[in-house]
Amino acid sequence: MAKLIPLDIDVSVSKEVESKVFLDPDFVYLPLPKQKQEMKKEIHIKKGMELFRGMYAPISGKLASVEKCIVPSGEEVPCLVVSNDFQEKNEKLAATRKRISHMTKEAFLDSFFDEVLRQKFLQENILTFVISGIDEDPYCCNEVFIQKQYTKILLEMLDALLNLYPGSKAMIALKNTDSALILQYNNFLGMFRNIEIKLMEDLYLIGREEFLTSKLHIKENYVYLRAHELYALYLQIKKRRPVLETFVSILGDAIENPCVVETKLGTKAKELLQRVYGSDFSSYAIYTNGIMQGRVLDIERLVITPDCLGFVIMKKKNTRIKSCIKCGKCITVCPIHSNPLLAYKRGKAVRCIHCGLCSYICPSSIPLEKYLRGEKDE
Repeated sequence: MAKLIPLDIDVSVSKEVESKVFLDPDFVYLPLPKQKQEMKKEIHIKKGMELFRGMYAPISGKLASVEKCIVPSGEEVPCLVVSNDFQEKNEKLAATRKRISHMTKEAFLDSFFDEVLRQKFLQENILTFVISGIDEDPYCCNEVFIQKQYTKILLEMLDALLNLYPGSKAMIALKNTDSALILQYNNFLGMFRNIEIKLMEDLYLIGREEFLTSKLHIKENYVYLRAHELYALYLQIKKRRPVLETFVSILGDAIENPCVVETKLGTKAKELLQRVYGSDFSSYAIYTNGIMQGRVLDIERLVITPDCLGFVIMKKKNTRIKSCIKCGKCITVCPIHSNPLLAYKRGKAVRCIHCGLCSYICPSSIPLEKYLRGEKDE
């Protein structure tokens, strides 16, 4: 297993967060599929309506236009713009299942709205369900928040999976420092057999699939899920509806009241920040998806997608970038044993999981992550 390290976290960035809701954006912006598909011809859109294969409307309203926006990866993509009528008229969906503990595997697999999630369950012989309840970035707290909010629901869904795949077991991985969450799980675990809590050291990236499964000595016949994916599974299987909302962390040393906001997919980031805090924070550095793995993007054009974990809003600092001193720390800290200096000094393509550790460890403050992405430092 790779040698993972703890991070020196800014203690001024609190993770004691409030829960907030913003579900009434004026417009939503939905990234269009790259492959052309036929769209339904309805002029009026209902909430939950499938607009394209795999794309569902998070609000009811009317088509407004197509606009180029930015997604958390930094890519500019065309988005379908839907104007909100604020009526929340719903597409007719199947009724909520009263019980999911004795479903057939066929009914289970037929219930998915998310094909990517469905593919995880097509294995013939699943022996272990590995649930990561660990937030990957130290300045995001979505996974922990979802577990605190929906502990029993997540366990119910996991128990149903164990019934679907006889002989399987489940592991929920938590950081050994998350004492409140550990206690909350322990209050319910007596009701569920074959579900075990695994306590992990507070090391950066320990919750990521390749590192977590290695630490747990699991090599095959497993399904790996993040806590938010298990919750999404519950919505699709139990509630029988697509995932139309997501959770977004907002933290940072510029934020007095950090929070996790439930919001519609497709909401503009600027509108979210203005409605929740009354400000767009344009004079601050806004990192999308955390400081370690995220990046500073154009907040005016950024839209909330399922891979948007949140925003870290920090007071701007003048960081002086110095010359490389050839210390080799970036090579030593890399969890996949790559050499970031090849990208920095020679412009070579280097295998990278974009964890940000090389930039974090660099004593010269060189933004090595940018070079690894193929970007030039400005």
